[in-house]
Order: sequence, then structure tokens, then C-alpha cells
Amino acid sequence: MTVRELFDADLHLLGSAKVTVSTATTTAFDFGTPNDLNMPAVSALKRGDRVFAVFTATTTGTTDTVSFVVQDADDSSGSIGTPATAVTDGTLTGGTGTQYAHTAIKMQAGRPWLRLAAKSTGATDTFVCTVQVYGLGAAA
Repeated sequence: MTVRELFDADLHLLGSAKVTVSTATTTAFDFGTPNDLNMPAVSALKRGDRVFAVFTATTTGTTDTVSFVVQDADDSSGSIGTPATAVTDGTLTGGTGTQYAHTAIKMQAGRPWLRLAAKSTGATDTFVCTVQVYGLGAAA
């Protein structure tokens, strides 16, 4: 079995998105309708499967800082409920200039939605930010 076949069997892209941030704000990544990731709608994750996110933020500036946010939420009649900080294993604090981060995300019972965002501290630099969310497991 080739390496590609091994990855194809276990690693699944669940969503990817891109945003441009040029003000001191938190900007959520838009994964298309309904904007946030409803995990049951994008995957068949089972207990023990893993979810992780890979973030990038590129800029030519060196003044503002950028960091990343991962939230989970309950379901509210088919829409995202109230987001709160998700349980992750990574440091998403970022810094100035081009930044990279990754984190595993622990999916919690009753919180099937994920909202991921980029957060900038100023309006001097423009960051182009991307995120890819992967499922790792036989059922992802």
C-alpha cells in the first residue's frame, strides 16, 4: 500500500476557508453555507476519531499580531448555537509577521458545531489567513 493510499483511507479534509483581516477584529472563517462547520453534516466521525486544524496567516507587515480562535457550539434548530472556547491541544496565540499554527480539537458531546477565526490586534497590517480542518480516522 502506498503512502497516498494510507492517507486517503484515514485522513479526510472536512473543510477549508480563507479570510483577509485588516482591522483589529476577530473574523470567522466562512466554510460556505452555513458558514461554520456542522460536524455531523461534513463527516461521520466516531468516538476516538480525531479532528485537527492547520492555520496560516501571511503578511508583509511586522506591526500587528494575529492569533487563531477555535470555538464549539451546541445546535440551535439546525443552526449554530452559543459558541464557547473549544478544547484544543495547541497554542494559537500567534504573533507578528507570517504565522502558522495547528491544533487538535476535542469534539464534545452536545456541541457539534465548530467556528474557527483569525484575530488581529490592529489596522496597520493585512493578514491573509487560511484554515484546513481534517478528520483522522476510519469513519471521518
